[in-house]
Amino acid sequence: MKKPKGVTLQMGFLADTKKPKFRFSSLQEGVRPQYDGMVFPRGGIRLDLLYGTIKRPVPKFYKKEFWSSDRVKKEQNTNPWNSGKHWFVLHIPFCIGFLFSICLGWGKNQPGFYIGLKTYVVNHISAYLKKYSPDHNDTFIIINGEPVMTWCNKSELGNKYLCPSVSIRKDLVD
Repeated sequence: MKKPKGVTLQMGFLADTKKPKFRFSSLQEGVRPQYDGMVFPRGGIRLDLLYGTIKRPVPKFYKKEFWSSDRVKKEQNTNPWNSGKHWFVLHIPFCIGFLFSICLGWGKNQPGFYIGLKTYVVNHISAYLKKYSPDHNDTFIIINGEPVMTWCNKSELGNKYLCPSVSIRKDLVD
């Protein structure tokens, strides 16, 4: 099974203290700063230095549907992960990189951003064909009792890869 390796350096704020807590550890999952396996409740800053394999389907950004505001039309025609209509699969066997994230806020919403190489697991969310619907009750396509794979094969389920990514969000959820 493939898995990225690296280190995580993070600083965040706990709910009961105003002093920041620093953590240095082996590579951790997700993009939000964490403390003992839980997300820092008051936000923080995180830097991952990592290496591994990059594998990611690349969208057909040149299609007009890619720029559409109609979610169903856009996702069904250009989502590289779940539409089955990717342009090509970017595969770089060895890459060294970073992930930098800042997460702010108190309570349920923690806005933030990240940039760099994000880790992900090949699973039903990232590899199975999906039918999109306007009410957001999207479903995975099943044929003969088996979900349909889009950009990878069954032997890759469970592998962890790196993926170039950048995002600004109202609620930074992994």
